[in-house]
Amino acid sequence: MKPTEKSHFPKLFHPRNAFLIGLFLAAGCASAPANAPSAAPSDLTGAAQTPAATPLPDPTATLTELPSPTATPQVINPLTGLPVADISVIQRWPLAMKVSSYPRTARPQAGLSYADLLFEFYQEVGITRWQAVFLSQDVEKVGPIRSGRKIDVPMMRAYQSLLVFCAEYTASWSFMEFEGVRDRLLYVGHPECPGLCRDESQIPINGIYANTVAIRKMLPVLKIENKVPDLNGFVFQKEPPAMSGTADTLRVRFVSDNAIAEWRYDPQSKKYFRWSETGKPNGDVAPQTDRLNGEQLSVTNLVVIYVNYIRRQQREIYELELFGGGKALFFRDGKWETGIWRLPKVDRPLQFYGPDGPFPMKPGVTWIGIVEDKSTETQTGDTVMVDETMTGPGL
Repeated sequence: MKPTEKSHFPKLFHPRNAFLIGLFLAAGCASAPANAPSAAPSDLTGAAQTPAATPLPDPTATLTELPSPTATPQVINPLTGLPVADISVIQRWPLAMKVSSYPRTARPQAGLSYADLLFEFYQEVGITRWQAVFLSQDVEKVGPIRSGRKIDVPMMRAYQSLLVFCAEYTASWSFMEFEGVRDRLLYVGHPECPGLCRDESQIPINGIYANTVAIRKMLPVLKIENKVPDLNGFVFQKEPPAMSGTADTLRVRFVSDNAIAEWRYDPQSKKYFRWSETGKPNGDVAPQTDRLNGEQLSVTNLVVIYVNYIRRQQREIYELELFGGGKALFFRDGKWETGIWRLPKVDRPLQFYGPDGPFPMKPGVTWIGIVEDKSTETQTGDTVMVDETMTGPGL
């Protein structure tokens, strides 16, 4: 029997239409380097003469042409742009972990710093959730794992992942079955522990954690055959492109003061470090760490995408109109740029475009914050602030 949840939420707004942006760009390609030129044989001659001897013929020099050295091509992770030693780790199911961010007792979460890609978005009742995509690395503890929702489906489809969660509403089950992803759901009891286990020794409520190593071993038992995903979508470049703005801080308010995400750029490590709201007055924030290693969560790139939220029932359950395109903000190397996101196919990854064409991400982990498409951004000094606004009644 599938797990369900019971909850009572206030009535909110009805859906509305979103704007979509289309863009078609052609990408160039560079030719492969030519082989090194062959060396010419040496002109060796013998000049020794002996009075009583018959002159010897000139000796012939023999040169064996060596093959041009060929570098072993690197295998690149399409989600991070980083090389991997074993190609098999990117030729398997991505695991999309639904991780809690609230109540604050869920922090520090475990395992987020080992994900290849991080999504964060408003879910309901003034709180956010994470969808952390694990591909090239495995960890024995990720969580706490929370509920699946309709809003998870577009990312599942785009990144061809298995969704790992604890439970969901009946309406969400029906929606996921309609969307054709019902056989890609992993929840409490499917698999059993050690795949998904309850551990409330550190978190007294909702202490469910996932073990990606155990889950992958149990997939054949669950009759889920391996699938090689097509995750090409991001463009990577080590050197930063020309960008119009400078900002060392991004602060996103996801609808309420209980869902504030702040990222601060560190020029020494060239990474963005995470801070989250504490519940204290004046928007106080504190470093967000990883329970597994005690280190502050950090990423290399930040992206904010503006997407239409759709609500079809009284209960605050949203769908995402993640198709076509929309506005996007890109942050890397302490700078930022405005552009667009595109998703021309629902079962292929996001694509990002700046003013000059495909926007290159820096090799490393990317955090993607999803906000409602009527949200606004402002800049004060070196801080860019995004204020997410839901336009329905009661918000």
